[in-house]
Amino acid sequence: MNILPETFIEIDQIYQLIMNENIKSLAINCAQGGEGTTELVLALARRHKAAGSRVLIVDLNTFKPAITNEYVQEKQSWSLDDTDLQTASMTQFSEMIDILPAPQGEQDQNISFRDEKKIKNAIDFWLQHYNFIIFDTCAITLTNFSNIPGEVIARGCDASLLIIAPGISLESRVLKTLEMLKQNNVTLLGTVINDVKCPPLDMQLRNSVRRRLKRLPILKQWLLNRISNIELLKGRIGR
Repeated sequence: MNILPETFIEIDQIYQLIMNENIKSLAINCAQGGEGTTELVLALARRHKAAGSRVLIVDLNTFKPAITNEYVQEKQSWSLDDTDLQTASMTQFSEMIDILPAPQGEQDQNISFRDEKKIKNAIDFWLQHYNFIIFDTCAITLTNFSNIPGEVIARGCDASLLIIAPGISLESRVLKTLEMLKQNNVTLLGTVINDVKCPPLDMQLRNSVRRRLKRLPILKQWLLNRISNIELLKGRIGR
């Protein structure tokens, strides 16, 4: 699993937005999977910890529970109705950060996690012990009986962040996701563009120059400087 540093300026910008809007519970959503929700969840959790907050990560991505598989050794069943089971299931990720892993059990048990009222009640209980609750969720357009719908989790939270990854996210699925969030009256805090698969043109050009001009260092450095000075290549025009 890639570790996204919490010190990145982009992470701090998202953190400041969360604080400005007084968001205490946040769902990280994506359209189809593979867009980087898990990495953002962990980075934001660590950023809140750096500010002195106690954080609970709730892994409700039952389709691909990456956080649970990576960091939780003893997995067990829990429900939104039983606070004792919730507490017993929690695993420490690091000091001031705990993980509530993806619930283990039969498919029909996950239907209880589709109850917005139960989600809100659970969040209220957790906020008695934590300053910030963040959810890793299933991709919204990957709907099947065993998945916990990401839009339902988002509806129970103060807000949602939607991750879009150019080169991964299909436009049709992103549009469908936005419509589903709207239909569920989800408060969309913003959209995060993960360009790891589609970096800015200036980065692609610099990589190409470094690769092709290894034996011509003077020309290589001249071209790198020229590329760095062209704002259009950085993809920032109009942002």
